[in-house]
Amino acid sequence: MVAVMRPLRPTPAIVYAASGLLLALITWIDYATGTEFGLFVLYLIPVGVAAWMGRRWAGVTFAVAAALCWYGQDAWAGHRYSQPLLIYWETFMRFASFLITALALSGIREAMRRQEDLLRTVSHDLRSPLAALSGQAQILRNRTADDPWIAARVAAILRAANRMDSMISDLVDGALEAAGRLRLELQRIELQPYLAELMTRMSGAMEVERVELALTARPPLAVRADPNRLERVLVNLISNALKYSPPGTRVRVDAVRVDGRVVLSVADRGPGIAPEDAAHLFERYYRGRAAAGQAGLGVGLYSARLLVEAHGGRIQVENAPDGGATFRVELPAA
Repeated sequence: MVAVMRPLRPTPAIVYAASGLLLALITWIDYATGTEFGLFVLYLIPVGVAAWMGRRWAGVTFAVAAALCWYGQDAWAGHRYSQPLLIYWETFMRFASFLITALALSGIREAMRRQEDLLRTVSHDLRSPLAALSGQAQILRNRTADDPWIAARVAAILRAANRMDSMISDLVDGALEAAGRLRLELQRIELQPYLAELMTRMSGAMEVERVELALTARPPLAVRADPNRLERVLVNLISNALKYSPPGTRVRVDAVRVDGRVVLSVADRGPGIAPEDAAHLFERYYRGRAAAGQAGLGVGLYSARLLVEAHGGRIQVENAPDGGATFRVELPAA
């Protein structure tokens, strides 16, 4: 489960005090050195800091203060203008630039705050009832194991809950990566027991009986990865392979070691990837022609790409000669 926490920030009082002191310092330096020194850009620093770290009203207030400070130091310095009204025009133009900067930065920061609030809502408020739903379904499955009809309905509930959890995880991971806040807990992972345990755990939520773990016949392989994020990648690829493969066909999961890297592959028996889709398949919200009529948001493969690249690896897809598509994930070997 991804924990999204608001990063620690200085209190508004400290931000405003520091911005005020910085504005006073810049004004004094501008007064002492004269207009030739050109400190116009430096006035944007306290304005930008107040708007970014504080609120919109703070940015507007500091934009007004910066314009007044510049006007005051210029008037006290007795700088001469060819026209007396030019100082007012120049003050107005500087105020306009300060105000636009403050409004733009505060707007961007407010949008980021709303995104952080949405992440907390998605990662906690939606997952809590989903976890309760999955738990109750598992209890029901254990108590009605002798009734095939009820067992099939419970399995359908678990698959839908797992799909919803996957979509939530994809959205959260994508937003964390975009904000530069995706943190990995890297460790050594033995692939053979890891995948076997994953298939056992996903039983009921996914048709694991159709998954063939071919790598169990190979020498032991290990990668250095975050186990939770690696699970996200594999669940995305395997569930997609099962979804787009004809019923009853098998999905093959394999892995080989190549020059200090481990290449995991997931091969399906589906329709393959259309040439026009291959270049955009890992883009956010992109859905190829084969996805028409299938449920999804188009963020699963995008999230998988972000997570693989965060590990220092890469993900590719190619059509198999005998039909279907094969996704390859290259990760650092442990």
